[in-house]
Amino acid sequence: MKKSWGDIMYKTISVLMAALLTTSCYVEYGESNVSNNPLSGKTVAFIGDSISYGTNYNGGYGKLIGEENNMTVMNPSKGGATLARNIKWSADSDGFRPCIIDMANGFDAGPDYIIIEGGVNDFWNHAPLGELTADFNGGYDENTMAGGLESIFFNIRNNYAESKTGFVIIHDPFTYDAEEGFAPYYEMMKSVCEKWSVPYIDLYSRNNQEIGVNVKDSEQKKLYFETENAPGGDGCHPNELGYQTIYVSPMTEWMKNL
Repeated sequence: MKKSWGDIMYKTISVLMAALLTTSCYVEYGESNVSNNPLSGKTVAFIGDSISYGTNYNGGYGKLIGEENNMTVMNPSKGGATLARNIKWSADSDGFRPCIIDMANGFDAGPDYIIIEGGVNDFWNHAPLGELTADFNGGYDENTMAGGLESIFFNIRNNYAESKTGFVIIHDPFTYDAEEGFAPYYEMMKSVCEKWSVPYIDLYSRNNQEIGVNVKDSEQKKLYFETENAPGGDGCHPNELGYQTIYVSPMTEWMKNL
């Protein structure tokens, strides 16, 4: 039976309308997802040491969090960096390690988020611990870990007051018994954050209690830290799976609530 011109036009219009409705639904769904994610479209600066930099996975957790949440990422982190100033690379070295204080300066515009990580290199290289001060006026002893972290928070408060700030305490990287020596640094980082009302995510504690990644276990160390250069893993520098498991999942939810 031969179809009339009217039948053909009706069918064509029906197909076009169905396509338009499908497209509209898709756009609305996408916009809904974006609006439900407070991180989407935002800028974030990750500053810190090799864990933040991504020694064994280029870009580290910052790259993965940025990609998964549609964020613009800045990451001036550097391997070996410390919170304290003037910490030598080694006892017989003339050179000094990068300082995380310097990474908290120089952003052309305030990022929506500034996420700081550090402290383990201060411990490993015997940086002076320092003391928590009572004031918020600046002039802290940046040659100590406590003073360095206070200076970072002071600079951010005064130069990037609109940025949401958080501090990351890394996973337990110790393949040997180091808890007693690390404890004062660990407690000081928490105390400085609490003084400045900076939220922190404690992966050093959470790692053992919830994620269950034990770097003293050779199989887990290999799984989460194995690389071509370190087939058995070093327990400190995660591979992509290690970043996803230890850092990205908990950090993403934490950042959404800053």
